Amino acid sequence: MFCLYRGERIGIAILCFLGLALVALLGLGGTPIHWPAFTGGLAFYGMLAMAGLGLRVLGRFPRVSQVLFAVGILPIFATFLALVGYMFFPLQRPLVDELLFAVDASLGYDWGEMVAWLAAHPDLSAVLRIVYGSSFFQLAVLLVWLGLAGRSVALQRMVVTLMLSGVVATAFWAIWPSFGPSAYIDIPAETLAASQLLVTPEYGAFLMNMAEQGIDEIGGHVILGAIAFPSFHIVMAVIAVWFARGTWLAWPYAATNLLMIPATLGHGGHHLIDLAGGAAVFALCHWLSTRWVTDGTDPHPLPRANPGPLPA
Repeated sequence: MFCLYRGERIGIAILCFLGLALVALLGLGGTPIHWPAFTGGLAFYGMLAMAGLGLRVLGRFPRVSQVLFAVGILPIFATFLALVGYMFFPLQRPLVDELLFAVDASLGYDWGEMVAWLAAHPDLSAVLRIVYGSSFFQLAVLLVWLGLAGRSVALQRMVVTLMLSGVVATAFWAIWPSFGPSAYIDIPAETLAASQLLVTPEYGAFLMNMAEQGIDEIGGHVILGAIAFPSFHIVMAVIAVWFARGTWLAWPYAATNLLMIPATLGHGGHHLIDLAGGAAVFALCHWLSTRWVTDGTDPHPLPRANPGPLPA
């Protein structure tokens, strides 16, 4: 019988909220959007989600149905969230990086020194660069695994935690914006070349220009990460490790995301305190997800092939 699981209903509610927020911000004079750059992807992932619901209506492949819905809804969410975030350019509120630099200094952390260390260890820097770029792949693999293993509650909590974290991080950044050290610290060209840095001072200058001048139109080519505090890469890393517990992915994910810490600091161009902020956002949103998505809340729960421990 057809049903939407509670986590899916929450996900749709978050999408509706973002859609309404986007309409409102556009109505208030937000940056125009070049919709043809996004409609193809939105239509494709929307069809994936609908295919999942279609299987559920037919009573076929319930686990595949849940995976398809999640795989469809998350890229749509990511697009809406990014568009909402870009509505705040040019920034109307002062950047708080000065405060974050002060916290870093009190903790003995300096991003310039971190980049110099990466340049002195180019092979390790190359590995960390790959690790930094692996976040979305890790989550996609974990999502599929949880769904096909019949771990419905864990999958729903993972999706809800991820979506809530994105909304919370963006809302926090909209009030207290920050870009990270790359927007302020110059790095010598030879150091940049040796470290193969992903987030460079050039990118930081691009963000600072957007903060002051904004952009004429939002297209797919300008949708890039802008949030420093709290670090969403750390949110994703903790989600991956937490929900991989009890699966064969647990130890590989733990090892990979231990490396995500220096990768996020160096290649992500983050303040040290950004990482703690990301962990705090995860803790809050996971706490909410465990209270909103509980065992036995779905009218037709999916059968589990393996009664092993469920990630909470």
